[in-house]
Amino acid sequence: MRTWIVLFLISFGAMAQHAAQPEKESTSDLRSSLSIFSIEDTDSEKIYWLERTANLDYFLRLKDDDDESIRKVDSRDAKKLEMDFASRFLKIQYELPASEGKCEVTLRLSLKGESQEVCKKDDKKTQEIKPFLDAIGKRF
Repeated sequence: MRTWIVLFLISFGAMAQHAAQPEKESTSDLRSSLSIFSIEDTDSEKIYWLERTANLDYFLRLKDDDDESIRKVDSRDAKKLEMDFASRFLKIQYELPASEGKCEVTLRLSLKGESQEVCKKDDKKTQEIKPFLDAIGKRF
């Protein structure tokens, strides 16, 4: 009887040795972050965006091919970036003339859900957003 108990405990202990490893968790929970603006440069295949988390932290992100860089931004600087981008976005959308017909897209802009595409032949629109894009690029 004693041997059965000992054998039972040993075999049960051997089965309990393997524990499943935890799965890798994603750090980008869509419920807790809000994308304020994004700029996709189709020529260089880079995407820049500013996001706000549920804790009211601001992060400037750059996705380049498989690499992703993140920079924390203080709230004052984030508001400046948002206001600067918003003024350029609205100027491009409503004040500058758009080319007609099909075109090759060089920039995709998004501001809080509103989006627009900038064509390669829209030089004025490109000149309006390029200084902002260069300034953000220097942060990385």
